[in-house]
Amino acid sequence: MGEIEHDREKPRLDGPTRARGPGRSGEFSPWTGRFRTIEAMLSTPRLALVLAAVSLGCSPTTSGGTTPPPDNTAGGGTGPTIGGTPPADGGTTPGDAQNPGGATAGTTDPASGQTGAGTGVAAGSPNDTRFLAPEISHSKGVAGGVVVLFPRIIPSAIAAENQAYGQQIQQKMKQLVEKALPGRPVDVRPSPERVCPKAGCDAMSIGVLFTRQNNSCVAVALVNAPGVSTTKLVPWGGEVTLKADPIQFRDPPENFVTIKDYANCDQLVTEMGKADSFVEAALRAAAGPATGSPSAAAPAAPAAGAVTAKPSGK
Repeated sequence: MGEIEHDREKPRLDGPTRARGPGRSGEFSPWTGRFRTIEAMLSTPRLALVLAAVSLGCSPTTSGGTTPPPDNTAGGGTGPTIGGTPPADGGTTPGDAQNPGGATAGTTDPASGQTGAGTGVAAGSPNDTRFLAPEISHSKGVAGGVVVLFPRIIPSAIAAENQAYGQQIQQKMKQLVEKALPGRPVDVRPSPERVCPKAGCDAMSIGVLFTRQNNSCVAVALVNAPGVSTTKLVPWGGEVTLKADPIQFRDPPENFVTIKDYANCDQLVTEMGKADSFVEAALRAAAGPATGSPSAAAPAAPAAGAVTAKPSGK
């Protein structure tokens, strides 16, 4: 008896196999070279053995109907990533999703205490920055320093088209921080990182609420002390009324600002310069005295609802 092969086509002669003579049915055996009728096949004592062998050879080797998962390692894949879709307050940063902000992530090894969150960081703790949404700062800065956030462009639908304004305003913030707090470490965050994490930043932070209609712009500085602290609103371009000041940490500042007049966008940075002293005062108050330095008296910030510099020609 020939060897049984599975999932392969049996050898055959050229042309179709057919019965010889009228009324006869059967098959041609390529191994014996003979034509066998159905009657002969049924009378062959080996038929039972062949059928039994085929049955055993084709029987499943496992019980149940579970289909094993597909192997997705082909083509460079490494299988599913633990964590999957990040929570609402946490997505991943553009680029390396497991290594946001350029921080060095650790290796998961429970036996050695490594969790993948980084050296000395507990997985899932407020310091675990792996699953932060893109708009959350992936750096908390350092104690005594300043985190310069990217401007909060409202509404979000105009954010992409106003990146150039955002970069100009952020550069203005950086320059003012270096003037008001010389020697402090400054961490400038990329777009769209516009707010500190829920646990706050280790450094104080400054951001800007920005909006634009055609060639008319408004800017309001947002200043926070380190940690979870209230947000100081300082009108910095255009004319606004503040409904409250300060506001709670991470409250949407746009809910507390009423626009009375806009600044010309082409002159926005120049107009912002007219209120620099008020923003500097807020920065110094939030930062506190530098280590080993006596505290310096700072000018008072404008009261809520105060009228700021108006655009030229108005």
